[in-house]
Amino acid sequence: MKISSTGLSLALSALLSFGVVPYLQAETQTAPQTKIDDSSRLIPLEGGSNFRDLGGYTTTDHKTVRSGILFRSGTMSSLTPADEKTLNQRNFKTVVDLRSQEELELYPNRWVSHNPSIRYINHPYSMTSMNLNSPQKAGQPVGIEAFYGHIAELYQTQMKMYFQELLNHNTPLVVNCSAGQDRTGFASALLLSALGVPRETIVQDYLLSTQYRRPAVERGNVDLEAAAKTNAFAKMMLHYNKKESKGPMPLITADGTPFINIAFAHIEQKYGSVENYLDQALAVDATEINKLKALYLQ
Repeated sequence: MKISSTGLSLALSALLSFGVVPYLQAETQTAPQTKIDDSSRLIPLEGGSNFRDLGGYTTTDHKTVRSGILFRSGTMSSLTPADEKTLNQRNFKTVVDLRSQEELELYPNRWVSHNPSIRYINHPYSMTSMNLNSPQKAGQPVGIEAFYGHIAELYQTQMKMYFQELLNHNTPLVVNCSAGQDRTGFASALLLSALGVPRETIVQDYLLSTQYRRPAVERGNVDLEAAAKTNAFAKMMLHYNKKESKGPMPLITADGTPFINIAFAHIEQKYGSVENYLDQALAVDATEINKLKALYLQ
């Protein structure tokens, strides 16, 4: 189905507002980002971007997140046969894909299609149908900070599905979005919080995406000019391609605040704590948090 030029412009504005790749809006950021040397977490893949292990972190009660079980990643549409062989050796059971239908249309996960034994979890949604309900001038994107201030509600369904897979022990599991940093960063931050990893460590893991993302791999060989005629995500990517020509934008505000802290602040203001959010919004209560700890800590 073709989209009119007016409709495409509205869709593009919506996509910018919803922060599908919100780092592209952060043009005014100048504060330096902390460089963390943690390359041992990265899974070396020819066509991968930001595919890494969440294991190895120490919790506040001196336990350790199990390695080789919980992973996070950017889009996996450019994986090579050698990459797929490498991943298959890890016996993955589940992929939780947080991306929209617009993104999936351009960048399908072929690795999963080649492996029907892998559970593929995706909640179908269109980025253009989402609503931040945030005060703004007509036609203006709400910006990155508003996106992170609403992410807990915008992706509540997806987070609930993610935690259900974890509770059902459908692992090894990898959660992903397009860049593996915003939606995936939020999901990973929630999981590490539930497991008892200190906030400082969680933020450091979140910031690693700027080191390990590969924007050129994420764009792949898609003809964005042709796709942009009917796909608003493609039009947005085409518009912002040059902004990441020198590498990913940092995941911090101009004053150096990590974006993920905006999400944490919203949760703590609205729900009182991450634990309360997990319970009230995701139906993950104290008993189930203890189950997660039993499964994924050693």
